[in-house]
Amino acid sequence: MANLTITLDDKDKKGLSDFCEQVGMTISGLFNVFTKQVLREGRIPFEIAVDRPNRTTIKAMKEGDKLIEKYMKDPSSVKTYTLNEAIKEMKSW
Repeated sequence: MANLTITLDDKDKKGLSDFCEQVGMTISGLFNVFTKQVLREGRIPFEIAVDRPNRTTIKAMKEGDKLIEKYMKDPSSVKTYTLNEAIKEMKSW
């Protein structure tokens, strides 16, 4: 058997310890299960990702920022809609 030392935030360690207690295992047991799963599957057994908007979303966000800037400078320069008008407009697309 080998020893492994890890560093965790105090709150995270407490939360992890509480979780392990609720499911009837130790933190060491939890890491052993994780390690076995990694070795069995040859990958981290859950998704690690950063949500990034695609190009279309980025373009729409930039357009929205420009509209907000324009509105902040002169509110009357931007067409506004009531909720019902907005729904009607979107249905026409």
